[in-house]
Amino acid sequence: MITYIRRFDLKLDGLLVLILFLAGFLRFYNLNWDQGNFFHPDERNIAAAVSRIDFFENLNPQFFAYGGFSIYLARVVGELLRLTTNHSGWVSDWGKIDLVSRFVSALASLFTVLTTFFLAKNLFDKKTGLLAAFLITFFPTLIQSAHFGVTESLITLLVTLIALVSLKLSDRFSWRLVFFLAVLLGVGLSTKTSALSFYLFPIVVLLFRSKRLGASRVFLSIYSLLVLSILTFFVFSPYSFLDWQKFRESMLYESGVVVGRLKVVYVLQFENTYPYFFQVKNFFWQIGPVFFLSLVGLFYAVYRVVFYRQLKLLAFLLFPVFYFLYVGSWYAKFIRYMVPIIPFLAVLGAFALREGVRANKRFGLGVALVFLVLTAFGGLSFFSIYTRPQTRIAASEWIYDNISPGARILQEHWDDGLPVPMGGLRTPEVYSIEQLAIYDADNQQKALYYSERLAEGDYVVISSRRLYGTLINLPHPYPLTSRYYKLLFQGDLGYKKISEFSSYPGFLGITINDDGSEETFQVYDHPKVIIFENSRHYRAEQILARLTQ
Repeated sequence: MITYIRRFDLKLDGLLVLILFLAGFLRFYNLNWDQGNFFHPDERNIAAAVSRIDFFENLNPQFFAYGGFSIYLARVVGELLRLTTNHSGWVSDWGKIDLVSRFVSALASLFTVLTTFFLAKNLFDKKTGLLAAFLITFFPTLIQSAHFGVTESLITLLVTLIALVSLKLSDRFSWRLVFFLAVLLGVGLSTKTSALSFYLFPIVVLLFRSKRLGASRVFLSIYSLLVLSILTFFVFSPYSFLDWQKFRESMLYESGVVVGRLKVVYVLQFENTYPYFFQVKNFFWQIGPVFFLSLVGLFYAVYRVVFYRQLKLLAFLLFPVFYFLYVGSWYAKFIRYMVPIIPFLAVLGAFALREGVRANKRFGLGVALVFLVLTAFGGLSFFSIYTRPQTRIAASEWIYDNISPGARILQEHWDDGLPVPMGGLRTPEVYSIEQLAIYDADNQQKALYYSERLAEGDYVVISSRRLYGTLINLPHPYPLTSRYYKLLFQGDLGYKKISEFSSYPGFLGITINDDGSEETFQVYDHPKVIIFENSRHYRAEQILARLTQ
């Protein structure tokens, strides 16, 4: 019997290794998907901050939208690569710095798969852990985050580690675990200040154990957590304290944007959207049909808490519920804001599948197979975008091949201009390029501006739906611009569409159109690029009449 159990465990361990191998492949494949063109604006900011660091002459990144930890980590890895390859570009060239950041992000995402396994195993059993690891391996949002050199993957790893260690603390009190949690919390804060919400885990666990531990030990534990985590925060992000004024200004700006106090142009897409409903809709792009399973798992877990008083399970549930209710209420609803609770949804989804099999083995296995196949299909479909040329790069090649040098190309501000430099004579400078100030306030002067530029232009290049996807649906503040886009797409301004480049997720001949997703889910790594040619050459007054009638 013991031999059989050991063989069974070995098989499960083998499955875990296979899952981790698949997860690594999906996350590390083609990290240079944009060929160093920085289509993600936060990657540009982070790369610039990393390049400013000089151990130990200058440690101020002069960038506070994120904490210092991820910036220093990328610099440390870059320095190691510089020493081993004797190539200084790893710490000075933004393209190479971005590759380092993406490698760190992919590695953090891979470890998140492993910690999610242990999290589900600690709460339930090994099979549930394997199911959770399999599900999270194929979640599109984590595959995508692993390909961006930003902080989502790292902060998600940290919150799963904090959850796991907190649950272990619930099983057995240890000052070592308290110390470890304090360090993790400090690293989380020094990565992103939203990690303040992560304190909920250990504090709730300690409060739940207050009868057994005693009030004095619980108080001392929480006090130690706070003090040690703040010290860790200072160690890994010192200029959040030493350059307090700039850090404070950055935090006030970021908080103003997310709550809607500052209506900057890049959050206009969230006008007329509803809190929670918007995020729920986008969960289906992030994790596919597993979201249904997660809801089932959540309801059943609440049932267990209420009727069986499983406080450990309650401690697990409080964070994702609190996080969703708090962050989901924000005006800014970027899809990445929900990434930290994705592992918890994977655990709840796996829990639902496992309980379904226990309730009715034959039916439960059938349902589990359907969801596992659909999840793998969704993940492989999204992964496919990294196996094809990025659409902005493909569009740039087309422009160089088909548009004569000297042509007047109209681009949109607040978006990546095309064509991108591709070496040799393939450089944007061979064209006469002008940016259209689309976000400027709509008025008669802007109508004249549109008319004159369109009359003089030869081509209009739209490199993503970032502007038109939002403004065409905002006829109240942008009546002129909304009409401009409608007429442009209808061909009523003298321009006709001559080329379009898209790279939708797809697998086995089935394509998934994700135009309905939150903007940033698409516009960085697989935007739709549209090129219009001035075929009728309307005069400015003709265009003006159409725009203002």
